[in-house]
Amino acid sequence: MCDSPNLRCSEQHWFMEEQTKEQSDQESSPCWHDRFMKQEKLEEEEEEEDGLELQSLLSREEQAHSAQLFCIYREHLQEGSALDRARREAIKWTHRVCRRYAFSCTTEILSVDYYDRLLANIRVAEMKPWMVQLVAVACLSLAAKVNEIHVPTLSALQVEGPSYKFEPKTVQRMELLVLSKLEWRMNSVTPFSFLNHIIGRLHFHTSSQMDQFLTLFELSLLALVSDSRFLHHRPSVIAAVVTCRSMEKMRYEDGQIGRYRNALCDSLKWSEAGGTFEECYELVSELQFKSAHLNCHRTIEA
Repeated sequence: MCDSPNLRCSEQHWFMEEQTKEQSDQESSPCWHDRFMKQEKLEEEEEEEDGLELQSLLSREEQAHSAQLFCIYREHLQEGSALDRARREAIKWTHRVCRRYAFSCTTEILSVDYYDRLLANIRVAEMKPWMVQLVAVACLSLAAKVNEIHVPTLSALQVEGPSYKFEPKTVQRMELLVLSKLEWRMNSVTPFSFLNHIIGRLHFHTSSQMDQFLTLFELSLLALVSDSRFLHHRPSVIAAVVTCRSMEKMRYEDGQIGRYRNALCDSLKWSEAGGTFEECYELVSELQFKSAHLNCHRTIEA
């Protein structure tokens, strides 16, 4: 091996250059502590922003749920009443049309929300069948315009066996009535409004796990929305209950579900006026059991 002075000098020169470069990089870039503090501050700001958004949602939810007209409407919607039967038929038709046009679950839930809010504001204890259909068409059309990219014409929307069909001008007049009665407040608080808050606390490990949860969440809501008893429970309570039921189906451990439920109860700050978690949980369990039992009978008959 050659051990010449020139070679040693070259090696020393290279080593000193590397040290100088490393020192320069350290001086030019922010230190690790500063980066950590900056990241921590950003996370705190995001958490504070999420908290303010949640408070706003809960405030709007409280205002809508405790409104006197809505309370009267809930009383008129006793299970088995004419108004309750009309509501169920309207929601069934809405569901069929949403499936045909591949509308999102959010659109369907919004449509039902508009329907209930309108009937609460016009103080109708009983509706004629043609009125039910007209309101259902107008509410679905508005929900699609709010939430969908491609919206069919008013004539094309009236498919899937409606009992009555209306001229576009008639539907448009009903749309204006809906907008007027709802004071153009179309960004309703629904169980989906709390989904980001819920997902942020679940910490899914894979995208497929999140997809599975979202599918279960949506299917559960669609299966429950036609039952008028859910109007006695706030959207945040329904969202939390459906989340816990979905976690059970995904084989989460009981302890983990319990901890998550307690965390949700603390953050959402429910009052008894909004229906308790336990009452809503029993109702969801009852309807899911009936749905599974009905599907089992259909499978056997087929």
